[in-house]
Amino acid sequence: MGNRMKFSLLMSVYQYDDAKFLEQALRSIEVNSIRPADFVLVCDGELTDELNDIIDDYANRLVINIVRLSDNIGLGRALQMGVNHCQYEWVARFDADDICVLDRFAKQITFISKHPNIDVVGGQIIEFANDPDEINAHKKTVPTKHEQIYDYAKSRNPMNHMTVMFKKSAVLAVGSYQHAPLYEDYDLWVRMLMKGFKFANIDEVVVHVRAGHNMYRRRGGVSYANQEILMQTKFYKLGFIPYGQMLKNLMIRVPIRLVSNRVRSIIYNKFLRQ
Repeated sequence: MGNRMKFSLLMSVYQYDDAKFLEQALRSIEVNSIRPADFVLVCDGELTDELNDIIDDYANRLVINIVRLSDNIGLGRALQMGVNHCQYEWVARFDADDICVLDRFAKQITFISKHPNIDVVGGQIIEFANDPDEINAHKKTVPTKHEQIYDYAKSRNPMNHMTVMFKKSAVLAVGSYQHAPLYEDYDLWVRMLMKGFKFANIDEVVVHVRAGHNMYRRRGGVSYANQEILMQTKFYKLGFIPYGQMLKNLMIRVPIRLVSNRVRSIIYNKFLRQ
């Protein structure tokens, strides 16, 4: 298999994404040591002229399969539709405001070739605020082994969504992405783990992730707290976590969603980062 493995790349963009950030994200794909053989870009509803200009500019350079939706249907449903358009068994995820390292796909494809039993493989990230060359913080390292990932998932999301590559057949086998605002990937991983699919994270940075105050603001508020309750309850009802673990998770996670943005940023940087 090696570096000859063909794979699809899946990205979703919507009207509130930043055109400059999208351009940087697409540029990091264009200059990567290995490019996807198939690039599916889901436009989740109407986009701004600036976003459309960037997409049009890169459409031929990256041979993008643009899937345009007339209405904004949310990330989970957009990715579900995008997966169906992907041509290859292996699908790489990426976000519209992050930056791949130059050999991201080479690293992951090499890992996949050596571990054919793996169904999902992610990696580590570095966060930055404005300048990608100025490191803001390392996200707390996600575990690398399947058993560690399974245990970690009982309290926290064990994968960095923008870094993953997954088998399309495995994702479809559990019902693909579903509508779970703010938890689209975590929800998918839990369903896959419960079905016995194998996970791994490589112990190398593969994506630089845009962080800062906007990120912390998105992770707070009553709606986020309510969704936290819904998802933890779902994990309990699925049998993934016991009742006591659900209560513990809610006692730790819900208050973080309800504090001020400044306090939440301190919590993330002092306790959830290394």
